[in-house]
Amino acid sequence: MSTKLPFFIFLFFPTLLSFAAIPPEPAEKIAADAERASEHAGQCNDGAALADAIKSLDAALAVAPDQPALLYTRGYASYVASGLHRDPKGQAESERDLRDGVRFLERVKGAPWDAEAAAMQGAILGSLIRLQADPAQAGATLGPESSELLARSTAAAPDSPRVLVFRGQSLLFTPLEYGGDPAKGRELIQQAVDRFNAPGSKPPGPCWGRCNALAWLGFARKMEGDQTAARAAWQQALAIEPNYAWVKYVLLPSLDKPSAPR
Repeated sequence: MSTKLPFFIFLFFPTLLSFAAIPPEPAEKIAADAERASEHAGQCNDGAALADAIKSLDAALAVAPDQPALLYTRGYASYVASGLHRDPKGQAESERDLRDGVRFLERVKGAPWDAEAAAMQGAILGSLIRLQADPAQAGATLGPESSELLARSTAAAPDSPRVLVFRGQSLLFTPLEYGGDPAKGRELIQQAVDRFNAPGSKPPGPCWGRCNALAWLGFARKMEGDQTAARAAWQQALAIEPNYAWVKYVLLPSLDKPSAPR
């Protein structure tokens, strides 16, 4: 037995080493595939597809727990999951998913992922504020942290269209007395749409968000009372993803109602 054990270790040691870490390319490929699947699942309200994407990310993270692309995308998947609970009865599940997203995003280290993660964390904190029973009280504690995260992400990645959208959303929803500025928010979201539409090579890092930017541009335009511009933005989003449920079944029909889209 003692003579066979070293040979056994020698035989399987390379195999064990192969599972010790995922090289950057395969890990980022897993993340990119899961990012696309998560974005599509969120747009189409496909919880099963999102669960599959999360499962693949969790499996990869079990092997490479500190890989930034995997951590970021896992946080994004939880962020997407929170949007599948738009019914008020799903508020607890939405809050759980948002907090789960923060748990992954706060561990992201390394450019450009950390700047993108900070922006998403800032947006998540803003969503958590709106979900609390007393948003004013929650805003007093979470608001400054959200603003700091968005400022940090802006300094590190000022040209990221996702950072621009998150900043724009913050300005749309923050009360005027606390620094909100819907017109500036709409301007930032328009800049994001323009960046998504600009030709050129894809920079490293996340890719999701083009349809999301168009959805929020329409939202901002409707807040300003420009229903024609809102409709145009939402129709552009549907031209890219015809099954974008939030746009197709909530935002566009809201143009025939007096209340603002939710």
